[in-house]
Amino acid sequence: MEIPGFGIATQQAIEILGRYQSLFKSPKAKLTAIKKGLESKAINDLLDLTGATQFDVAQILDLTEPTLRKYIKEGKELNTGLSEHILQLFELFDKGMDTFGSLEEFKSWLPQHNVGIDAKPLELLDTIIGINIVLNELMRIDYGALA
Repeated sequence: MEIPGFGIATQQAIEILGRYQSLFKSPKAKLTAIKKGLESKAINDLLDLTGATQFDVAQILDLTEPTLRKYIKEGKELNTGLSEHILQLFELFDKGMDTFGSLEEFKSWLPQHNVGIDAKPLELLDTIIGINIVLNELMRIDYGALA
């Protein structure tokens, strides 16, 4: 289904994130999913969403590339730490698309130095705290409090 006004990448992102959005709205549902462990398909969804290489995604998730490939190949549930990290990234991308209006605009903002956080948002995605800092900056952008 094509959504008027959105590029193919944004439409694909909306579909990917749609699988996880119910978890963003309920902390209890999110916690349950994290403790159960996401399916390894979540890694493929993250790769598709970000457009990043397996090497880059492995770095963000603090994994080696062979370990990332092993998770994908074996298809088993992810551990709690990995599940939490991936869900936080999905929530960040959902918020980023909401703030900027498209996946493309959000992805072009990520590598730019941001005065409000005194860093490039992309460099903070390897930790949960870093993701929360970027989420908070997106909320400040939404409310016009830019520095």
